[in-house]
Order: sequence, then C-alpha cells, then structure tokens
Amino acid sequence: MIKKAPLILSILFITLLISNNVISRWQQTAVFRNYDSIDEPIRNVLQQDDFLADESNNRIFVINLWATWCQPCAKEIPQLNKLVDKYEEDGILFLAINGEKEKDVIEWLDLQKNDFIYFHLHNRNDLCDYLFQLNPDQQYKVGQKPQHLPSNLIIKNGEIKYFKSGYSEENIQQLEMAIKDCIKK
Repeated sequence: MIKKAPLILSILFITLLISNNVISRWQQTAVFRNYDSIDEPIRNVLQQDDFLADESNNRIFVINLWATWCQPCAKEIPQLNKLVDKYEEDGILFLAINGEKEKDVIEWLDLQKNDFIYFHLHNRNDLCDYLFQLNPDQQYKVGQKPQHLPSNLIIKNGEIKYFKSGYSEENIQQLEMAIKDCIKK
C-alpha cells in the first residue's frame, strides 16, 4: 500500500489540475453565456459607463486587447490612433480593453510619449477572456498570454469580421483593409 501512495497522490493531483482548468474556463465564459449576440457583452459594458453609454449603439467595433507590459502593444498605439483619425466618423467605435487596474494603466500612460485617442476599458479580465475565446485561430483560444497580445478584432453587427493576434506593419494594414471592407458593406 505504501508503494502505491505516490501513484495515488499523482493521480489525485492530475485530476485536481484538470478539473480546476475546466472550472476556470467555464467561469471565464459563464459571465457572457446567456447573450444572443457576440457583441452584446460589449454593448452591456458600454451601457454601464455614463460616458460611453451613447456609443453602445455603434454597429462596428474595432477592439484592441493590450497590456502595459506588452512592448508591441505600445508600438502599435500610434498606428491605431491614425486609423481612429481616419475612420471614427464612419460609425466605428474603437476600444482598447485590458485587464489591469485603471490606476496602473494611467501611471503607465503618463510615462509614454503616445497615448490612446480612443476609448479604453480597464480591469476587464472577464471581457478580455471572452473576446479571446472568439478567436477563430485555435492556438489562441485559452487565456491572455504574451503571444496573444496585442490582439485586434472587428465585430460588425454581431459577427467577427477580423481577428488577428500579434503586432506587425502587415497586421495593421490588414486591419485597415478589414475596416474599409466593413464600411463598404
């Protein structure tokens, strides 16, 4: 019996890890499980904010998932700002969403030479996790990891029109092309 104890403990430990992972994934998406449209959670979050409530009716959302510790995220801010300047009048709402505390983000932004000219939502791990689950690329389905940031997506009328993780000039160009396509249709 003593010889079997390490095996039994190992099996229990593995079972606990697996069940914990399943439960945490369920908890991440349970918040948004009862919605009819994929953009409904975003609209509800916006409606809770006095300043952004009017913006919740936009039909196109361009969403940037980012973090202060992500250097590529900081690099793409000026390019995203240019897209905002070009396309915000076309009924598009640009949002930067992260899971960090507002105080920490503001302190970080104060040290940067570039700031967002579009709206940001802080301390929204729930929304970040939900949006990551929408990524059609299976390798990026679970959790917010450094290789997932920055991520940009476009949701138009409840449908994902674009989702790309990682920073590059090419990704920004693809994002702009997807924005143009959304405006045309």
